[in-house]
Amino acid sequence: GRFIKYMAEAASGRILGEVLFAVMAYRLPGFLELILPLSLFLGVLLAYGQLYLSNEMTVLNACGIGQRQVLIFTLFPALSLAVLVGVLSLYLTPLGNSRVEQILTEQKSRTEFETLTPGRFHSGGDLVVYARSLSTDKTQMEKLFIYQGEKNREVDGEILVSQILLTAQTGVRRVDPHSGDQYLELRNGYRYEGTPGRHDYHKMSFESYRYRLGTAAEPVEIRKLKSRSTASLIGSDVLKEKAELQWRISMPLLVFIVGMMAIPLSKVNPRHGRFLKLIPSVMLYLSYVLLLITSQKWIEKGEISPVFGLWWVHGVFFVIALFMLLSSRYQFSLRRLWVGGQ
Repeated sequence: GRFIKYMAEAASGRILGEVLFAVMAYRLPGFLELILPLSLFLGVLLAYGQLYLSNEMTVLNACGIGQRQVLIFTLFPALSLAVLVGVLSLYLTPLGNSRVEQILTEQKSRTEFETLTPGRFHSGGDLVVYARSLSTDKTQMEKLFIYQGEKNREVDGEILVSQILLTAQTGVRRVDPHSGDQYLELRNGYRYEGTPGRHDYHKMSFESYRYRLGTAAEPVEIRKLKSRSTASLIGSDVLKEKAELQWRISMPLLVFIVGMMAIPLSKVNPRHGRFLKLIPSVMLYLSYVLLLITSQKWIEKGEISPVFGLWWVHGVFFVIALFMLLSSRYQFSLRRLWVGGQ
């Protein structure tokens, strides 16, 4: 959805095409932060399911590799992935979000002449601009047409709404070295000002005319919560900031717990196929994530204490994972005793 939105803005000229790829690159850590836990969960689920399906897990159990060893083998890569997701959620994702916010804010503050496409009319607010040709750096233009929006003027004591048209053979975009303000230096053209329907238009020819574009750009202030650094959220008493901090910490915990849950869920009967438990397992995973999202909203609204926060969700699913692991191990032990007794 966001990619399509950025593509539409790039196509309309509101953001530069080369900026689009930078924005998507900075958004990548946030995408990986969400997709990696699910990838681990599905990977363990399907890989171990295949081992059960081909009876290889039975052979491994007969060779002395029980569920405890399988759990250890699984948690080592899960722990490594949890560290990676922690780096993403605590550092890289907010850093990427802040860079995206800066880029988009800078793009919105650009003048119409920075987004201009040669041979096409470009409208922005009360301004319409056309240039037949344009240099690569978009500072030099030829055959310019500029329409400026309506403004009030007084004629014989009567307030009239007038419009301004500018035409010029060439134009050069410059920046004042002292103030940083941008202006367009037009050469060899005309300036028209008047009210539609009246004949008292003012026409002025010029050899050189300065048209102010905008003031110097101010430093971009990071405002969005998801763009704030993790260090700035620690110790905050604001509920939304507490909820955001707990969400970031929750991502590596999610990896660890779903890795545990996937082991007993992967156990399938060879006659049923490994996809029998796939949908219920994915539903369990989605329930976990949705509860985290809901609890985050509850913290923001003050409906639950930040002391409980998102931790109760992790606690519930950690207990569920332990219960499934112990139940599976207990059933396996009973089966071994039954077979040994016969």
